Amino acid sequence: MQNEKFKVQNARFEKALPVWLLGREKEMNLWISLRAVASGAKKTVLRLTGSSAYDIRVNGTFIAFGPARCAHGFYRVDEIDLTEAVSEQAVITVNVAGYNADSFYHLDQSSFICAELIEDGEITAATGADGFLCRVMTEHEQKAQRYSGQRTFTEVYRISSMISVWESAVEIEKKQFSLARLFPTEEKRFIPRGSEYNVYDKIPAQAIISRSEFLMEDYKKRVLYPAFVVPRGENTGASKKSYTVGEAETDIFLNARNIEVKCLKKTDEIPSTQSLREGEAVTYRMAYNTTGKIAFEIACAEDAEILVTFDEILGDDGLIKYRRMNTINTAMWKFKKGTYRVSTFEPYTLSVMTFHALKGKAFLSDVHMVYFGASEIGKKYCGEDENLRKIFDAAVETYRQNTFTIYMDCPSRERAGWLCDSFFTSRVEKTLTGKSEIERCFLENFFLPESFYGLPKGMFPMCYPADHYGGNFIPNWAMWLVLELEEYLERTGDRDFIDSAKERIFALLNYFKMFENKDGLLEKLEKWVFVEWSKCNELTQDINFPTNMLYAKTLRAAANLYDEPAFAQKADALKKVINEKAFTENGFYCDNAVYGEDGLAKLSGECTETCQYYAFFCDIATPEEKPELWQRMLHDFGPERIIPNQWPNFTYEAKWKNIYPSNAFIGNYLRLELLFRYGEHDKLIENIRGFFTKMADLTGTLWENDSTTASCNHGFASHVVYWMDRMGMVSE
Repeated sequence: MQNEKFKVQNARFEKALPVWLLGREKEMNLWISLRAVASGAKKTVLRLTGSSAYDIRVNGTFIAFGPARCAHGFYRVDEIDLTEAVSEQAVITVNVAGYNADSFYHLDQSSFICAELIEDGEITAATGADGFLCRVMTEHEQKAQRYSGQRTFTEVYRISSMISVWESAVEIEKKQFSLARLFPTEEKRFIPRGSEYNVYDKIPAQAIISRSEFLMEDYKKRVLYPAFVVPRGENTGASKKSYTVGEAETDIFLNARNIEVKCLKKTDEIPSTQSLREGEAVTYRMAYNTTGKIAFEIACAEDAEILVTFDEILGDDGLIKYRRMNTINTAMWKFKKGTYRVSTFEPYTLSVMTFHALKGKAFLSDVHMVYFGASEIGKKYCGEDENLRKIFDAAVETYRQNTFTIYMDCPSRERAGWLCDSFFTSRVEKTLTGKSEIERCFLENFFLPESFYGLPKGMFPMCYPADHYGGNFIPNWAMWLVLELEEYLERTGDRDFIDSAKERIFALLNYFKMFENKDGLLEKLEKWVFVEWSKCNELTQDINFPTNMLYAKTLRAAANLYDEPAFAQKADALKKVINEKAFTENGFYCDNAVYGEDGLAKLSGECTETCQYYAFFCDIATPEEKPELWQRMLHDFGPERIIPNQWPNFTYEAKWKNIYPSNAFIGNYLRLELLFRYGEHDKLIENIRGFFTKMADLTGTLWENDSTTASCNHGFASHVVYWMDRMGMVSE
């Protein structure tokens, strides 16, 4: 249900209706393809939206992907100008994936497509009327395994020459295809896209780095499937909406696992046409970690099967670890004899990919990626330091690949719109583009619904648009939403937006009030209390002091947003009690207090580096109020105390080894923010080099953690350009 106090502009179609196959709008992973022939008018525009996702092509050439993601029950409308692509008579196809599966990426909503083709102002094709032909995309295997717990399905294809006829032939014999009739669905709520369109550049593979030979072993009896792949009823992992191992038409996970490399020859060659026979593989390297569709040309001398594995980094043994992030980084094509240009439907993130010939003989060429990202950035690093230049470029690339239509955590494993991450990324958008356009859409999504399924009254999702059927949430992340709103108002002056959010923010604070103890401290918060990916997250109960520090800052932000002095007074009281109860004799803040059998809360004695950063970031402490602790943080903490590439292991010389080190998110970022805030710019530059040089060198993007154990392309990490810009290191 819509939040009626939050006003949003409507978008409309002149003629088109939302449609789908009758009675099949809730089937998982059902794909259809629409087709219309354009005349080559002076102006050709395709207006459309749908659920879950679509791919627009002209004569088989990819043009655009959509729609922009939005809240449950709302659909953002694209208007794609096809004039340049349709200079003469041409075939327009819209391939639509109806996922109908809960995820952090595409919402679990009934499938539909609504589209109209406008040529010189006249609607020549419209769903629910005429002008479009439709068929089920039988080239795509519907019953496929999930790609990850946070995204939807892997991609397996059966390709024949008929696909090129459908996509490119102006005249076709309809009886060659099993055409389907589309029926109107219930009405939908359409709103404007709200953000600029994506860039889809062609990025060729930079080099062939190895060739290998392999055998297909049989690990079926002992393969360890991820939780999101195993059959329902055993361990369904993140979602119950999946096809079981037995239901899936192709066990792509097992196919990839069965590959046993027998010999590998490293090389470094400019890519050219490659011959692949059964049992042969070739590995390509991109110039940098890249997000987009995997695309290539292939000439199959006979029926062939090609399986691609990919990842952001190459294993030390020269092989790709396609399961590294608890994903199935694979795609598979089963070709009939012939020549084809193909790509994945969804974008993926990788710096290396291996093509394995499971069957037949083929000639592989033009291996590339169709880049997905925000527009190119006009700003650049203007200094002389080569490492800082590489870090700046990596941050910009990270921003671009994580900010088309909403802010994302990563473009790989999840593609999720996480709060807290967005606090940092929003600063980068303003720095690099001068706008807060994506942020407006991102925030709008959180306020469009009146409530969220499975969440208590007043609480916001930890990431959105996403499905949270299990009812999990991060209370801390809702606090970061308030902090971001405060800065959003400063960036944009959008008072109307802030006022329309007031009731929801007050409801959030009322939710937290239920967990305040007699001292005003939050205790025993529900669900996933999250501080950062380190020892901190083992210390979140019963009274977590970083969380309470953040609560104080949240109350102060709400006071500033809505001129509520009572919130500021409450924040002052929290500061006082935290300093009284959490600051220890050893000069550090303790992370938490735990209730004993006597019913009293006692400090755990555990102190982490990140807890100290929260204290200063949330204004519980200042360098003037806690000068000794500040000096320890300034000189004794930071990247130098950790053995390179061995986090969290300390160097021999490290001080305060009883204080557990921070990880990248968010401890290291709070440290850097504090160095910037208090004018320690030389130390900030030194730390930027220390934290990020290895990332820029290895992947050309910035990472989720201080090591390669997780995403190597994480949106918040682009925040480094914010500091660099404000230190005068960035120019137009």
